[in-house]
Amino acid sequence: MPAYFVARFTVKDGSALGAYSKAAAPIIASFGGELLFKCNAAETLAGEPPHSGIAVFQFPDRNTLNDFYGSDAYQALTEARQAGADMILSGHFTA
Repeated sequence: MPAYFVARFTVKDGSALGAYSKAAAPIIASFGGELLFKCNAAETLAGEPPHSGIAVFQFPDRNTLNDFYGSDAYQALTEARQAGADMILSGHFTA
């Protein structure tokens, strides 16, 4: 069953976020992940979201998503990610 990696974010440094995204893309792809969409919320329909940006990636399954997130290659990007944006990262799994 597909699994989804969701990043909600507020940009702090656009060039740092761009460098992080460029470095993360081939790592995501190497685990079979693909970007489904990335955007800023045009309007909030209910509640107060902590961040307006959202990116959603699909992975083949929960184990692959967890392997990606825990990989040395992705974990090495932690500082770059934190320099570029405040983020909330979550995994979403289908039954």
